[in-house]
Order: sequence, then structure tokens, then C-alpha cells
Amino acid sequence: MSEMEATGERRRTGTLRIYWRMRDLVLCRPVAIFIILCNLAGSLWGFISWYGRTLLQTPWYMWVFVPDCPLYALLFVIPLTLILLRRSRPWINALVAVGLIKYGIWTVFYWVVYWSRTADFNFMSVAMTLTHAGMILEGLFLLSFLRMDWPTALTVSGWFLLNDWVDYGLDYHPSIPWQVPLTWMQWHTVAVTTVFIIVYAVMASRRRT
Repeated sequence: MSEMEATGERRRTGTLRIYWRMRDLVLCRPVAIFIILCNLAGSLWGFISWYGRTLLQTPWYMWVFVPDCPLYALLFVIPLTLILLRRSRPWINALVAVGLIKYGIWTVFYWVVYWSRTADFNFMSVAMTLTHAGMILEGLFLLSFLRMDWPTALTVSGWFLLNDWVDYGLDYHPSIPWQVPLTWMQWHTVAVTTVFIIVYAVMASRRRT
């Protein structure tokens, strides 16, 4: 093994070590309860403050497709609680992990584009970027509890493809100011969904073999 390969291996090992330590930290009950409370408070704020007016203008049967970030922040409470109770359900982990990572990345990408075009680093934009980066970390936490099979992979993939179609095909996406190109957000969303479809398909194929 060359020196460069050895350095790369040490870095990968170090990264995995940090990941597993963070995972163990989340599994500490006081930390887990704190995270659950934060998610409940954050999702409640998101439902009311960020999506309240939109939900009132949306037919009730479409509500599940509208408040993406607060919805998956709220849903994270379910798999985390089940994991703590040693009753983990892989399909719930798979679904919520995608939602957390996908919409966490969406929000971070949104604000990065907004900042690059306006230089408006206001408190709300920074706070939302940090909290949604936390959503990404929560999704990565759930990935360590996945046991993928084809029914789960196909169901989760179909659900998020449907979400993308409702958001950008039927125009139920979040309000986007003119400074952020809608097409950028649309294709970014589809790209993230596609990546997860491929990853879950590979995981399901490997398990079968």
C-alpha cells in the first residue's frame, strides 16, 4: 500500500470512527430526548409559521405533500423512539432517512443560492441552514439502521418520485423568491431523489445476493 493510499485509509477510518461515536451519542437517552423535543418544537414552528398560510390555501388531501421539512422532522421522532425501545422498523428508517436528507439538502442548497445572489446573510437564513443541516445528520444516523429489500426500495422510491411530481408538476412546491431560480431547485430535487433510488436499489440487490 502506497503512502497516499495509507493516508486515505486512515482518513476513512477516522471518519467512520467519528460517525459511530456520534451515533452512540444520539442513542444516549438524555441526548435522544433532547433531540426529540427539539424536533417537536421545530416541526410545530415550521407547520405554523412557514407553512401555515400555504396549508390553509391547500386542499386537505394534499397536505401531506406540502410541509416537507417539518413533516420529516416530526416523523424522525418515530424511528428514533422505536430504536431506543429496540423495536426498530427498517422501512420507517428508510423512508424518514430520505426525507430528512433530501429536504435538509434542499434547504441548505436554497439558502446557499440565495446568499450567492443577494449577500443577505440574515438571521433566519443562517438559523434555518444550521437546523436543516441537523436534519441531514439525523438522516445519516438512520442510515446505519437500514436493512434494505426490494419492496422497501420500490415503495420509498415511488413515494418520493410522487412528491417531486406533486411539488413541481402540480405546483405545490414551497414559495421561492425570484432570486432563486425555480428550475435549479426542481432539478436539484429530482437529482437527489435519483441518487437515493440508485443507492437503495444497490443495497436491495446486495442483500438479495
